[in-house]
Amino acid sequence: MKDAILNILKSDNFLSGMDFSIQNAEPGLLELSLPLDQKLLRPGDFMNGGAVMTVLDAAGGLSVMTYGDVANEVTINMSTNFLRAVRKGPLTVIAKVTKRGRNITFSKIELLDGDRKLCAEATGSWFIVKPEDL
Repeated sequence: MKDAILNILKSDNFLSGMDFSIQNAEPGLLELSLPLDQKLLRPGDFMNGGAVMTVLDAAGGLSVMTYGDVANEVTINMSTNFLRAVRKGPLTVIAKVTKRGRNITFSKIELLDGDRKLCAEATGSWFIVKPEDL
């Protein structure tokens, strides 16, 4: 499972530039870590909001991919709450599938800073692409 998720991260032209590591991957649950790299920071030395959303979206989509029968996914909707500035790494991102349907899957994602403080949370829905649909 971890190798499949890692291959997806490496093959994605946008996400491949981020240094994700997989801490846990099982059906419906994904935990990633990521250093708080300088390129993710905005003036004031805290994480850029767009970068926060990118990390949350990636983890949410990949949590959908933890099921063996999913070839790809596309984000339908994501709602994000920014709770505190992210100033310290490494980051931990935990994504849990909350409901899995035939075509749409829902996930909840949390972003924790280096002190394991909750900094942002999101909920979202992803359209499932199955191998037979390709």
